[in-house]
Amino acid sequence: MHYSLLFRLFLMVCLLGPTWAKLSYIPCNESDVAIALSQIINGLQPRQLAILVMPSSRLFGADCVNDDTIQVDEFIQRLHRLYYKSVIFYDTELFFDYIEANLLGAIECVNLIFHEPDELSARIQERRLAHRLSLFIFYWGARQPPNATRVSFEEPMRAVVITRPRRKAFRIYYNQALPTGTSQLRLVNWYDGDNLGLQKTPLLPSAATVYANLEGRVFRVPVFHSPPWFWVSYNNDSNNVGNSSEDPLDEYENLEYNEVNVTGGRDHRLLMLLAQHMNFQFMYIEAPGRTQGSLRAPDDSGESNDSFTGGIGMLQSGLADFFMGDVGLSWERRKAIEFSFFTLADSGAFATHAPRRLNEALAIMRPFKLDIWPYLILTIVFSGPIFYGIIAMPFKWRRRQLAVDVEHLGELCVYMAYIKEITPCVLKITHTRRPQAAPQMPPQLLQRCIWFTLRLFLKQSCHELYHDYRTKFLTIVYWVAATYVLADVYSAQLTSQFARPAHEAPINTLQRLQAAMLRDGYRLYVEKESSSLEMLENGTELFRQLYAQMRQQQPDDHLAFLIDSVESGIKLIADGRENKAVLAGRETLYFNIQQYGAKNFQLSQKLYTRYSAVAVQIGCPFLDSLNDVLMHLFEGGILEKMTTAEYEAQSRKMTKDQSQQSMELAAVENANANANTKSTEAKNQPQHAQDNEMISALNLRMLQGAFIALGVGFFTAALMLLLELFCRRLNLALPLRRCRLRWLRRWRRFKRMARHQTVRIFAPNLG
Repeated sequence: MHYSLLFRLFLMVCLLGPTWAKLSYIPCNESDVAIALSQIINGLQPRQLAILVMPSSRLFGADCVNDDTIQVDEFIQRLHRLYYKSVIFYDTELFFDYIEANLLGAIECVNLIFHEPDELSARIQERRLAHRLSLFIFYWGARQPPNATRVSFEEPMRAVVITRPRRKAFRIYYNQALPTGTSQLRLVNWYDGDNLGLQKTPLLPSAATVYANLEGRVFRVPVFHSPPWFWVSYNNDSNNVGNSSEDPLDEYENLEYNEVNVTGGRDHRLLMLLAQHMNFQFMYIEAPGRTQGSLRAPDDSGESNDSFTGGIGMLQSGLADFFMGDVGLSWERRKAIEFSFFTLADSGAFATHAPRRLNEALAIMRPFKLDIWPYLILTIVFSGPIFYGIIAMPFKWRRRQLAVDVEHLGELCVYMAYIKEITPCVLKITHTRRPQAAPQMPPQLLQRCIWFTLRLFLKQSCHELYHDYRTKFLTIVYWVAATYVLADVYSAQLTSQFARPAHEAPINTLQRLQAAMLRDGYRLYVEKESSSLEMLENGTELFRQLYAQMRQQQPDDHLAFLIDSVESGIKLIADGRENKAVLAGRETLYFNIQQYGAKNFQLSQKLYTRYSAVAVQIGCPFLDSLNDVLMHLFEGGILEKMTTAEYEAQSRKMTKDQSQQSMELAAVENANANANTKSTEAKNQPQHAQDNEMISALNLRMLQGAFIALGVGFFTAALMLLLELFCRRLNLALPLRRCRLRWLRRWRRFKRMARHQTVRIFAPNLG
């Protein structure tokens, strides 16, 4: 009888299998559970506690003696006695909304759930609530924790399962007790109500101690060729560039992990140093599209899509663990991934070609800039009239002398000279001094003043125009201005420009770049799916205007301004066939222009501050440990030294190439030294070498502008001579002579009429 009962029990265990844990609940004692849970929560020392109570759970079923609200109410009472704030939910959606609000505010939240974990863990992953700041405590209440095949707590979800092997005894299982990234629950603590309570405090091991040593864990790191951060050599060209599927998940599910060979780079060295400090391994895989990633376009329904492409998309979908290589921080990216402590404090900039040497034919006019030409022309134009006004003003102000021998008696005019003649004895004759004739204004004074000032400013020989002291003073002022202000300053600037050839104004600000794009047809390029492109797309004011102009560069293709990498953009500028500019990070631009010679490029001013960091998945559990290592590297100056070392390696490579080129050039010059003159050598010298010269000797080629001006003068004089000969040939001089004679006749007739009228007025009185 006794053996048959044991045999039946054995058969039940074999048939039920995994469901034995469900049926092995111990009858509940509310006070024991409330005391134990309150002590366990006290071991966590949370800021606040969120409680989810599901009345439909079997934890509040027939196995419990009393009603479920009594157990929860007693637990909350004991929790408040320990001065902890709590909030209780009976609706799952409201509970999830509360956790999501805490994550948006970066608030650490501890959640106690009285429900089976297998039903809620999947929903937590779907709502993206699994985060290192959120801890989910499931009160399982059974003797053994749930089977790993049944419940899987995938990283980054932090989950605690509390079991009850016997009365007043509770075990605490944690899924992040090991840094391996697996979902196995490990026993980390327990509570015994009959003895001293919790075995140790704090309740859970800290992430800093768990993830300080990753124990050889292997991470997948997507990379693409982006010097100086990564130097990548691809094994084949069968990449997935441009291959995109309609569904982002299908794209990454069908993606084949193509391992790539990284030969060097600043971030490659940094990743090796992090692997050494944190004891992990990594494998490089090719980033989709060989880009950082950007937001996908809205679907057909017009709804916005928060998914990314490229390496960021792999992090967002959980297919990669790290992403490095000048990954810039932005608000759109922070909603999809997380960033570590910054590895590079950079600034946005753009690169163009170096200021080109200006045409020397206009060198004689270049000292007078655009803002000087109007004042110079106005000075020369108004100098003549002002000189005329100074001379003519005394003649205009001098009053006319009245005739003193005429007296008016009403309408009768009495001439005193006539009375003195007929009555010499009656009136006493006093010999008055005859007034001198008033000085006359020189004829054609305005024309002579204008011609005098022109000859004075052109440094031609000229005589003193008038002997007045005002005129002499103004003549001295004009002469000083023409000699010392114009001639000497102009000669000095012209000589300095001949010795140091002038170059065009550098394009180093956004305003100048916009003007160059509108006026000179410059084209601005940017790396596709980069943080610089996001700055243009989401920027305001000048950035928005530049982005609109970039889309109009080629009407046939509105995306023609996108380039595969910054290095390819620098190659476009080095070709020099068109006026181009590349927008990217200043450090990346500075490194790439070293490969083609820094003298051939112009870096702009700092446009905006940008930071680059290591990108990880949202809620990454080892982000704090990674930040600790990066901060120590930054404080020790190791990050800066690694960047400098990469630049020095490139400069040494460039120095070797340049030394070889200089040796070849010296050999050529020595071979041609005896055969060619200095002028021929200068003529045969490459144009880029001449442009890079800072100081050059004065030669006749630099004076070609003066010869051009002299040639224009000769041509004008010859043209005037031809016009004179042509006019004489057409007998135009005879009509001009007839016209002159006609005006002379009219003038003589007018003089005769004036003389006749004068005789008619004064003759009767004189008779």
